[in-house]
Amino acid sequence: MNNFYVGEMKIIGPCRNQMEMQFNDLDMLLPPDHLARSIWEFVEAMDTRPCFSYVNTFVGCHGRPTTSPRILLALWIYSILDGNRSARKLAELCKNHNAYKWIVGGAPINRTMLAEFCSKDPMKFEDLLTNCLAVMVKAGLIKDEDFSQDGTRVKANAGMNSFRREETLQKLKEEIKAYIMTLAKDEECSYDKREKIKKIAIANNRLKRVEEALNILEKEREIKKENSDKNGHSQPTEEELKDMRASTTDPIVRKMKMGDGGYRLAYNVQFATGMDSRVIYGVDVVTTLDPGTAPRMMARVHSRLNKLNMSAPKNWVGDSAYSGQEDLNTTAELFPNCRYYAPPKDKRFDPKKHRSKDSEAIKKWRDMIDTDGVSEIYKNRCSTAEFSNAQVKNRGLREFLVRGIEKVKGVVLLNAIAQNISRYLNLLDNREIVLTG
Repeated sequence: MNNFYVGEMKIIGPCRNQMEMQFNDLDMLLPPDHLARSIWEFVEAMDTRPCFSYVNTFVGCHGRPTTSPRILLALWIYSILDGNRSARKLAELCKNHNAYKWIVGGAPINRTMLAEFCSKDPMKFEDLLTNCLAVMVKAGLIKDEDFSQDGTRVKANAGMNSFRREETLQKLKEEIKAYIMTLAKDEECSYDKREKIKKIAIANNRLKRVEEALNILEKEREIKKENSDKNGHSQPTEEELKDMRASTTDPIVRKMKMGDGGYRLAYNVQFATGMDSRVIYGVDVVTTLDPGTAPRMMARVHSRLNKLNMSAPKNWVGDSAYSGQEDLNTTAELFPNCRYYAPPKDKRFDPKKHRSKDSEAIKKWRDMIDTDGVSEIYKNRCSTAEFSNAQVKNRGLREFLVRGIEKVKGVVLLNAIAQNISRYLNLLDNREIVLTG
């Protein structure tokens, strides 16, 4: 200690050159009830074989051993629940933060390893979501039969200045091609050759994205024409088709209206949530609006429930965006035993009145409007569907750090797994309180 006096006050100041000996291990860094321990126990209880698919080091063969994918999964889950989604920051935390150091357990970790775990085969998280729910089913914590669906828009990793018309995209394509040809003709020394190869690779990657943007732009035009015919609207004019745009950064994204009223390039993230447990059962990412997404989500959830040996959904609830004819007719045809309900969007006319062109599914839907049973179920929609959206956004999922719909979906699935583990711990605590009470 470094003691000194200030007036008549005795003060202890810092002494940073005092030698001391400490004996501890990683297990002593955290209290017994720490969240990191609970997450690790859950990950160990899961079937994590999908994470091991990319491991290519084996006993009796050349090569160093690799860090366990279970460690990487637990790190990402704890990091997401802690509000961090950056691989670079996560790698720093693994060096300096006790909870992350405990999860790592001395294994080698770097940001490239962490980033590649999310980007390599991101669809492995589909199986992990099922296996996560399997742990909860085995514990007897979830028995959902009613489900709600809702979407939330999350900004893509692309700015509005990358959103270009076809004329600009064609010019960019020609400029990049000319730039690549110029680089290929240059004869430089060995060091500059390496730099040239790097520049050519970057230019080729950009050219690929521009060409993909042109292809998507053409597909979007065809879709717009088909939708005009299907909805009985007039065909789009040449000016309207010419004004359509695509991004050179992430070609598949579309401009969407966000919750704050502004417009950004974004993805529409869909969640299907159990209305009893508030656990996420289904995840989807689309570049369209909510209408037309319900049948595919219901098929995903049906398939997952079948794998978990759970009963099929009895009720499926959405907001007014899911009350289109396509959703009503398709869900009635594919899932006749599930009662599908979404409130009417247009209330200028009596929604309960049958019309001559109504199908049997739409007539059945009209008869359900404002009935006591449906109204009681619908009251719980906001606290379930909106709950999932709010939780993932409160933990930082407001803008994607990856590009491409496959990688984006992998990130969303990983966030859903983290959310489900958080709910598992809450449900477990509530059950223990009830049992002890």
